[in-house]
Amino acid sequence: MSGLASVATAVENRATRARAAVATSPALRAALPPFVAAKIVAFLVPVLVVWSTTDIPGHPGYQDIVGTFSFWDGAHYISIAEHGYPGGPLDLIPNHSGFVWGFFPGLPILLRAGMFIFRDATTTGILISIAGEFLALFFLARLVLLERHGDEGTARFACWMLAFFPSAVFLSLVYTESVFMAAAIASLYYMRRGSNTRACVAAAVAGAVRITGLVLVPVLLVEYLSRRRGRPRRGVIAIAATVTPVLVFCWYAWHLTGNAFAYMASQQSASFGNRLFAAPWAGLWRTLEIAHGNEPSSYNYIFISDALWGMAGLLALWYFAVNWRRFAPSLTLFSGGVWLLATSLTYWTSLMRYEIAFIPIYLAAADLWRRRPQTATVVLAVSAAWMVFATYTFVTGRFVA
Repeated sequence: MSGLASVATAVENRATRARAAVATSPALRAALPPFVAAKIVAFLVPVLVVWSTTDIPGHPGYQDIVGTFSFWDGAHYISIAEHGYPGGPLDLIPNHSGFVWGFFPGLPILLRAGMFIFRDATTTGILISIAGEFLALFFLARLVLLERHGDEGTARFACWMLAFFPSAVFLSLVYTESVFMAAAIASLYYMRRGSNTRACVAAAVAGAVRITGLVLVPVLLVEYLSRRRGRPRRGVIAIAATVTPVLVFCWYAWHLTGNAFAYMASQQSASFGNRLFAAPWAGLWRTLEIAHGNEPSSYNYIFISDALWGMAGLLALWYFAVNWRRFAPSLTLFSGGVWLLATSLTYWTSLMRYEIAFIPIYLAAADLWRRRPQTATVVLAVSAAWMVFATYTFVTGRFVA
């Protein structure tokens, strides 16, 4: 009996310490409510959609529901986690397996590791995304608290905006968004705090997950040199080392296929729409041409949406740059790099997904909430409605721009 009492006491003490940590941490207080609310929406919508549309007798099963979280790219990440990348000469014929070289290995590695515990790949991916979104919101709260001098209200609203960003559905899916956002925001937070080593470690994780993580390298370098008045020191070596995961991936591709640039070749193949590097304005023009073609309306809608999001992103970058005293130039530089990587292609696609990484957006939304709370609430409501619509669209098996 005494042993059971000791265990119960230990559990109670841990729970007390956990509650105390939440009560004393402004970042946790800011991140938890939007995180919980977003997870309820992200899981309730798939349940309702599957339940109302399935032809399966009785209630839909667990696999019927979680299967909706791994459509499109999610299925390919799971395939890589289960079977690895294909070896031999790079085969980029459509519908052949070689195109999976167009996906970075960070998420498949996490999936593979998690599958030793949870077995089911989709369940593992969902849990990874849940953890990633929580960390992304937590570090966003810490970043906003740092940038806005400890204002907890602005940090809380910034977290609500990220949790209910129009493309926030991808933070719950077996996609790279949540892990990338967690690593990228953590890197930017530590960078702004002056902790170069931690910023570099987080940047390396971001680079292992998505090519966009490489944007952090020049951002870290600029911030580091500006803090030291242009005098390079050992920290520059740590920043350079953040590209190591990408170099290892290139070496691995060369080892298996003989092509160190298998990622780039796959991204430019027919499986990814034959998109080559191009000037942003050329990509916009081609996107508008496709949007006004004779394709089905749902197909045209995607390209019109991408054109609008791309132009809105450019205007946002201009606004951040002009108001450089309110938005750290390094954060704007990161957003600009994300925008350029997404738009410097033959045509634009998935701009809404990429621009979720525009960190100054959440600072601007928080500033708006501080000055005009009613207007900011309307903006959040519209964004949340869009997020619910995007979730519904994805769960029904349709592509979300």
